[in-house]
Amino acid sequence: MMYKIESKLSAVFKLTFILLAGTSVIFFGKQSSDGLYKGICFCAQVLVPSLFPFMVISSIVAKSGISFSGRILNKISNALFGISGKTAVAVLIGVLGGYPVGARGIKTLYENGEISESEAVKASYTAVGAGPGFLITFVGTKLLNNFQIGVILLCSQIVSVIIIGIVNKYLFKDTVLYNSDKEKSAKTKNSSDLFVSSVSGAVYGIIEMCGIVVIFSAFISIIEGLIGENVFVETFLEVTTACNTLSKSGNITLTAFAVGFGGICVHFQIFQALNGIGIKKLLFIFYRIVQGIITALITYFAVKAFNISQPVFSSVTGEITLGLSTSVIGSFLLIFMGIAFLYSIKNK
Repeated sequence: MMYKIESKLSAVFKLTFILLAGTSVIFFGKQSSDGLYKGICFCAQVLVPSLFPFMVISSIVAKSGISFSGRILNKISNALFGISGKTAVAVLIGVLGGYPVGARGIKTLYENGEISESEAVKASYTAVGAGPGFLITFVGTKLLNNFQIGVILLCSQIVSVIIIGIVNKYLFKDTVLYNSDKEKSAKTKNSSDLFVSSVSGAVYGIIEMCGIVVIFSAFISIIEGLIGENVFVETFLEVTTACNTLSKSGNITLTAFAVGFGGICVHFQIFQALNGIGIKKLLFIFYRIVQGIITALITYFAVKAFNISQPVFSSVTGEITLGLSTSVIGSFLLIFMGIAFLYSIKNK
């Protein structure tokens, strides 16, 4: 009986959401179009160039069965975080590669039978980071016109991930680690097949991420068309828009919280990547709030320590526009290369 009531409430909620979303797109067509344009610009200008190569690399590392780096890290990662060396490599790639890259690496290791589900769940709460491409190149150099700020943001985020990883060791004491001698061996592939499968997987992943970012950007524009520009709504929903708005005021502490939290748009991407692994979504969001707070505190004291004053920030008063730069051409070439690989697989 209770199940039927919950099922009906869920159906009513979904129907209501669809009606509201459809109505808002019709009545706020201009705002929706502007948001879609900004989302597409961001994907081509920032997301694809900064994340796609790391997604390919992480997939190669996870699928190739390369374990020497994991073995080197085994003792350190087990002592500090209570996870295996292979999982630590996936976490490291996630922090350096960008938000969903770590989750995809963990999922690949789990699907290959190289780590247990409990270890995958434990690592999933930790392996979340924006990556140097986003923090240093986009936020630091482009938005704030300060390379040093980007480095501070990256270091603050890495420290926050380490702190959360250490705490997780004691919160998840019953984590099952596979014995390295008894792990299922990953299927070996030759170099060309490994590269092709890794690129094709990354293409699917980047298309999914871009789609989510674009639709979130559209709905943010609609919401702000009703209530005006609101940085709290942007921080909650989509990190890129929030960073762009915060750069106008030069509030580096709130920017640090935004990149630490990630936004619901990023969370949805990670939930999709971890589909089949039993993470608790509300707990995951709570972890991201904690990570945002830790990142903001570390950044605040680092800025004070390095005596970085307010005038160094370069306010971005206009919208982020997409010029005919090499990064855009590179983005489309990467996508075209991925499609070509997919076509070659289909022919095989």
